[in-house]
Amino acid sequence: MDIEKWAKIAKSIPREKLKSDEGLREVIRELAKKAGKNVNDRQLDQYVAKFRTMSRTETASSLMNKLSQKGVRKQELDKIKKRFHK
Repeated sequence: MDIEKWAKIAKSIPREKLKSDEGLREVIRELAKKAGKNVNDRQLDQYVAKFRTMSRTETASSLMNKLSQKGVRKQELDKIKKRFHK
């Protein structure tokens, strides 16, 4: 799935679901299903913990840097940057 589709999915997530661990679990289950993956409870707990850590420590620029390290193309990164500046 390309970054554009993930961005659309992320925008569709209600913010109130990101405030509680149960809401996060629900969101992660839905995303996994869309990606064709199954996650068990242990994995779900790990993803929730990772999200909580990242939400406290990461900035937009550090996330962009990580995306580039993971192989996201420069053109896609430029599209994301434009959205931040709107």
